[in-house]
Amino acid sequence: MGDRISGVAFETTSKVMTLPHLAGLFCASKETRLSKGGRDATTCARAVSNKLIRLLPSQPADSANFRLQFSEMWAREGGGRGLWLLFCCWLAGTRATPGPCEVETGQSSIIVDIEESRGNQVNQSTVPAELPIVGEPDVDVALSTVFPKGPTLFQLDGKRLQLLQPLDRDADNLSHMVFQLVCQVISTKKRRTIPVIVRVSDINDNAPVFQGLPYETAISELTPIGTTIFNQIRAVDIDAGVNGLAEYFIVPADNSTIESLNGKAADGYSYFSIALPHQGQVTVNRTLDYERTQQYLVTIVASDRARMTNQRLSSTATLTVNIKDDDDQDPSFIYKGCTLHEGACINPEYFSYVNSGVLAGILSVEPEKIQAVDMDTINAKIKYSIESGEPESWSQYFTVDSNTGAVRQLKPVDTSVAKKFQLVIKAEEVTEARRFTTAKLTITVRPVDTSPPVIEATSDEGQVEENSPLGTKVLDGLGQPIRFTVSDPDLGPGDPIPTYTFELTTNFFDIDRDNYLIVNDDKLDRDPPNPGKFRFQIVARESNGGAASAPLSLAVQLLDRNDNAPIVPKSQSVTVPASLEPTSVYKVEAKDIDEGENARVSYSIYHVSNNGGSKFTIDPETGVISSTGRLSAGEQYSVTVRATDAGGLSSQGIVEILVSPGPNTRPPQFSSRDYHAHVSEGAAINSTVTSVTAKDPENEPVTYTIVSGNDLRQFAIGANTGIITVIRRLDREILTRYQLMIKAEDSDKLASTATVNIKVTDINDNNPVFDEENYLFHVKEGLSGELVGYVHATDADEGINAQISYSLPAHLPFTIDNATGMISTNSELDYETTKEYEFVVTATDGAPDKRLGTASVTVQVQDVSDEPPVFPQRLYAAHVPENAANYPVVKIQAEDPDTVPEITYVILRGDTDLFSIDRKTGAVRTLKPLDREMSARHELIIGTEENEGAKPGDTTTLEVLVEDKNDNAPIFTSVIRPITVEDSSAIGSLVQIVMATDADATAPNNRVRYKLVGRGKASKYFHVEPDTGAVRVRDDLRKEADSEYTVDVQAYDQGEPQMSSVSSLTVYVSHSATVPPDPDSKRKRGRRVAIPRNELEFCPTLGLRDVLFLKNLSSHLPIMTLDVASEAKVGLGFADTVYTEHVAENSPNGTLVRVLPLLNKRAHSPDTPLKCRLTETSQSGVFLVKLNEDRDCAIYLNTSSLDYETVNEYSLEVQLESIKGLINPDSGRALVKVHITDAKDKDSGDFGKLEYHKNSWTKIAEEYFNLDADTGVIMNIKTFENVPKDVLPFKFSVTARDNPNSAQDYNVARAAVLINLLQKENQVVVEMSSLNADSVRRNTRSLLSAVEEKSGLVAGVEKLTVRHYLGENGTLESDPKGTDVWLYFVDPNTGSILPRDSPTVKKAIDSGVRTAVGARLQSPVGAIRAPLIPAEVPHKPRIATAPLATALPAALLALAALVLVAATAATVYICASWNRYKRHKEKALQQYGTMTATLPPPPRPSSGYESSEDEPAPRYETQVLNMAVDDADLQLDFNPNNNHAFNIHSVQYLSKDNGECSPTLSETATTARASSVNENGTLNNYASQLFDNNTSIARNTQTLNRRTHTANPLNNALGTLPRANTNASGGLLATTLGRKMNSNNHKKKAAQPIMAYDEIPGLQSCARVGIECNPSCCIMTDHALNQDSDRYSVVDFDPALDADLLHPLFVDPAFDFGHGLDLGRFRF
Repeated sequence: MGDRISGVAFETTSKVMTLPHLAGLFCASKETRLSKGGRDATTCARAVSNKLIRLLPSQPADSANFRLQFSEMWAREGGGRGLWLLFCCWLAGTRATPGPCEVETGQSSIIVDIEESRGNQVNQSTVPAELPIVGEPDVDVALSTVFPKGPTLFQLDGKRLQLLQPLDRDADNLSHMVFQLVCQVISTKKRRTIPVIVRVSDINDNAPVFQGLPYETAISELTPIGTTIFNQIRAVDIDAGVNGLAEYFIVPADNSTIESLNGKAADGYSYFSIALPHQGQVTVNRTLDYERTQQYLVTIVASDRARMTNQRLSSTATLTVNIKDDDDQDPSFIYKGCTLHEGACINPEYFSYVNSGVLAGILSVEPEKIQAVDMDTINAKIKYSIESGEPESWSQYFTVDSNTGAVRQLKPVDTSVAKKFQLVIKAEEVTEARRFTTAKLTITVRPVDTSPPVIEATSDEGQVEENSPLGTKVLDGLGQPIRFTVSDPDLGPGDPIPTYTFELTTNFFDIDRDNYLIVNDDKLDRDPPNPGKFRFQIVARESNGGAASAPLSLAVQLLDRNDNAPIVPKSQSVTVPASLEPTSVYKVEAKDIDEGENARVSYSIYHVSNNGGSKFTIDPETGVISSTGRLSAGEQYSVTVRATDAGGLSSQGIVEILVSPGPNTRPPQFSSRDYHAHVSEGAAINSTVTSVTAKDPENEPVTYTIVSGNDLRQFAIGANTGIITVIRRLDREILTRYQLMIKAEDSDKLASTATVNIKVTDINDNNPVFDEENYLFHVKEGLSGELVGYVHATDADEGINAQISYSLPAHLPFTIDNATGMISTNSELDYETTKEYEFVVTATDGAPDKRLGTASVTVQVQDVSDEPPVFPQRLYAAHVPENAANYPVVKIQAEDPDTVPEITYVILRGDTDLFSIDRKTGAVRTLKPLDREMSARHELIIGTEENEGAKPGDTTTLEVLVEDKNDNAPIFTSVIRPITVEDSSAIGSLVQIVMATDADATAPNNRVRYKLVGRGKASKYFHVEPDTGAVRVRDDLRKEADSEYTVDVQAYDQGEPQMSSVSSLTVYVSHSATVPPDPDSKRKRGRRVAIPRNELEFCPTLGLRDVLFLKNLSSHLPIMTLDVASEAKVGLGFADTVYTEHVAENSPNGTLVRVLPLLNKRAHSPDTPLKCRLTETSQSGVFLVKLNEDRDCAIYLNTSSLDYETVNEYSLEVQLESIKGLINPDSGRALVKVHITDAKDKDSGDFGKLEYHKNSWTKIAEEYFNLDADTGVIMNIKTFENVPKDVLPFKFSVTARDNPNSAQDYNVARAAVLINLLQKENQVVVEMSSLNADSVRRNTRSLLSAVEEKSGLVAGVEKLTVRHYLGENGTLESDPKGTDVWLYFVDPNTGSILPRDSPTVKKAIDSGVRTAVGARLQSPVGAIRAPLIPAEVPHKPRIATAPLATALPAALLALAALVLVAATAATVYICASWNRYKRHKEKALQQYGTMTATLPPPPRPSSGYESSEDEPAPRYETQVLNMAVDDADLQLDFNPNNNHAFNIHSVQYLSKDNGECSPTLSETATTARASSVNENGTLNNYASQLFDNNTSIARNTQTLNRRTHTANPLNNALGTLPRANTNASGGLLATTLGRKMNSNNHKKKAAQPIMAYDEIPGLQSCARVGIECNPSCCIMTDHALNQDSDRYSVVDFDPALDADLLHPLFVDPAFDFGHGLDLGRFRF
């Protein structure tokens, strides 16, 4: 036992103390009875430790009992007061070290984190890596896991959790897992179940997915830059956190996609942008032009926001933006030949003319009529006009039709007026924009045309070579180019020379710009049948269509070129009789269509066939062919003749010459009638088979032909030689013999025939071929030598080439007969090993060059039943819900290797009363409902009847885990009794702890939580902690006058379905309030009883705060609860009892009607319960009333449907409610008359009327903002001085709906509102050195776009100011040419405004914001900085110089004079300050009420009440004023005329340190202590008899006790108490605080109440501070209680004062010192 205690350490706020240490301190006390009994310190400490061991709590819940028992032991053994205090403080802060199977953090559950799997990953570890369980696994503790739901996901490796299967947080919606950790202490066998919560953290493994595809929109080409054109882009990422946040970017499109559209669409990358990546709103980034591009494809990438940029995933979508045409193009004049730019004519010019003195009417305009078109597709109407012209008189002569553009001459014009008019024609669109364009029209005034122009040429005859190129000039006979001139007799000097056009009657020639005659056709041909000479006419005509000249005739001769060769005509065959002499044979005549020398032809023989080149000649001039010698009959020659002209061009022709024979009578004769030959089928083409021979008797040439037998065209015969050859490949397999009939014929067609027999011999040219390509055979397993089947192949060859043998691969368990093809087994086959064989069989012929063929063979082995079934899965795990009968558990599967499986399932071991298995299917079901609380796990061993083995796989194990169902409701285990609390109980004070348990086995079904249910005020003033069941005070109980609350506590579990039970706790509230004297009160006066100080104790560490205990009773009974109540003031009520107000009938709901001010409200504590309500007679449905922040009653309109025509006046009665006695009955109610004023009703246009509503407004938003339902204006209703940072930014939304009077026909829009508080720390200044504020303001959107694109943050402009900079001396200078742009940045993810010093903003600024802004605004950017702060300019003293010898004495004298003046001023100031200080303190002390003693009434003091013998001064019950008053808080009303029943001369001040009077002046806080005075104004000071001999007692003077501040705030708040006599008849002290003590002879009116302690700043009560056992408020006694005494006193304990000092308290005479104590009956 001693070892157990010595090893337990307790942690306090300062050090670690063990129980032996505490026992030693206990025994060191002089007052300890154990030490007085003669024991030494060691013996005493051992004895005390043994007693402490017996009291030591084994569970934290027993600590309160341990404290009570130890305090009794302490009292019995006489422990010292100081050690008692030390023990109280030590015991209150102790906390035992956790033992085995406890969580190291002290929590009831364990929470770990694990990352979801990447693919099939299972090796990730948890955070922390080990479970925080006290004890070494398998040494101190045994750990195991239980998964009540779902599969087993983890297994334990020591204290580590090993994942068994991959986790997918997104697909499975798996944010966390819960299982049970069972921990058993090995030494004690105690088990504990601890819930383990595994939180699954997300990894970025899913890309965002676009929603609502496809995206398409249409916009006008005039859409301004920055306009949002599409805001419906949305992508969803199922990841969590930043991995699931999508941001959007625009990227360049794929070139192949754009090219595939053939120019129909363009890439929208640079034309559109997304300014806010987190919102995905597409805005216009560049100017659009419909005329250039009608469609853009915007490629949008949605990327998640994983913290590692290289791990971010993205997806792509396309937004199609169709551009609609708008009026952005000026009209354009259009005519053929104008210079075009983007489809419009540049500088269009028109020309026309008029004749002098002639009215032309509508002018003919060149090059085309005047016409303008709208370049937009709008095709707006065009209006024409003449904008200006020269000379100025143009308007007299010309006008233009506004619709057609036709120019009309108004009157004739003479050349004397002007020879030329220059007009500007304006074409204007008939649109709002009135876009226009202009063109120049030149009108020439021509003189009167009396004579036509005259055309002349340098020659009327010309020549040019044929085939000359275009533009070749035609020459005259002298070789000079022919040129034309035009003259007009009508033209005078100075007249403009008109331009002329030439009209020719031929297209082969033309006149160039220099008036030369040129060739206009490069294919001019002189040769026949073309003409060699051209004749044509030329006319010169003015360009404006005026008069033309007389035609001029010209002739052009084409000169010949040698461009044609002579042509030899084709001729028929020439037959010449045989001759021995030379003779003429034929004349060749060639033709050349050229002329002259180019047409002269010469002849020559180029070639003669049949070696007849020497037999013929030709005359070169005439072309006659002649033979040179003998020509034999039958000869035939082809003579090629060449004809050449003089230019070398030539051509050839052939002349066929036949020599006719003499008479012929006999045919040729063969040498044999039959011929025989052999030829191999592999003979090559053109190889010789045989030859035949025939002779003609007349020696005529013989010709051989094949007449028949050659139908396949396999053979050919030489016509002159008779040699038979092979001309096609032979195939013996197709045809083996041929019989050819050969004919021999002479030149006279006399012929004879012969027969040729040809046999084709074989070669090995065919492969063996199997009858089937695939063979399928079946054979049973286990047989050797068994016939499998036959294969057969054939060969189309013959002889040895067709002999076939068969073979198989050597590794097979088969053999084959090589002659017959029979296949059989050569070993036993095993079906279970190999079920099928596939192989190739080969057939080979017998030729030396062997050829082969193959076929596929499949042999299927037939099974024979010979294998037992086995279980491939050796362990099955299943989860079965409890209470479920006939529930399918799992299906067991066994495998039989045989072809026909035979499996019969049986349960070999296990509870067959609860489970059954289907013998055929293996399905396991429950027979009875399972109970999780009885057994959490069942194990079954399952096998088959066919397999009785014991090897692995012969059986399988089924583990059935019973899932807990929530079938038990929580049951309250603690007895809930009524309890009484004080209304002054601090918020958070414990009322009572309720406890409930749930019989379910696992969490969350057995996890009990608590909440308050029911209606009423109980939930407003009390709350219950969800986890512990501790009922605590939620709000100030003094706000309500109710004294009883029923708190309904519901205990509910976390299971499905949720089950709960409710228990009611009755709480009585004791209200302690001081009320004014009531002369009619019949309340019984309390009897004062004195208790010696040593007989009371107060120790909050025992668990009951603010309770005094009597010592040395069998149990500690509370005597009273200290409660320093707020002083109540009288006269609470309305300033007036009747009010009148007017309200318009169209006022909205919530309109403030009237504020009813309350009187005397500031004289009461703000905690005083106070409520305004409408009585039952008022229109509570139309109006409501509530207390505002100034604690006045405010009346609000509770409807928006006032109607003047229905009700035009309301009468309201407002009643004030508070604690009884505080309300002035004469002014506690007020009558309010509300008159409704008529208003115009705007009934028309409901569809255009908007109504705004709050949407998703949080409590904090309601606190700071208000929304006007009619205007939509959001206003703050509270300043932002003390806004908590954790609520920023404010986020809420607002909805707007039209047609508010309709329940269905309306539309709703929603807008999100985000409000940040802009402070100095958020301001970032961007310097623009060369742009003024106006220029920057116009480009604000571009500036922000550049900043946001580069930084990735949301930026805003606070203001624009002139540029500031610091001057040389640190002053703030301004530069009006530049601008300071004051920016702020907002985090796009959180919406929070960012400080400029945050890493996010610094990184954004460093990312190139300066460069981006400068590039966007085309202006240099200065620094990006914080706002400038000008430096303080130091004041430099002026220094006068003087020689040292003369300056030093003067300086010393000046210094002495200065010191004297300063000392005098300081003295005067100190004296004046001291006098003012004394007067100030004297007035301050006059704020407190009269102190009256409880002695027999002596004469009335002059400063007290004015009374007589009939009406003596009233007496009051007393309280101690214990306060620390700061000097600044003493500015009170010190007017002596006020009836303050307080005598400043009866106040004394004591020092806390040693009891001496404190000095009047001190630098610390002031503590005032009021002691009692008797009725003649003298101080009842009995302390001189009680203080120590060396202590100077308090003086009856006006002094202030200033104590030094200490680290303990309680010490700074408390003062000291006056000493009181313990003699009951000696006049105990009391301090009056306004509660009258009833007496028959005291009938004088009540004194003016003084200020309550709660209203004095800094005032604290020791009993209400809540600091555990401070030495200045704990009292230890060891004297017995004298129950016969009629007085009990309690004092605030000060260690510097004597232990016998008492202060009186009044106790109700009906107080029962036994059980049944009613704490609510105590009075002060």
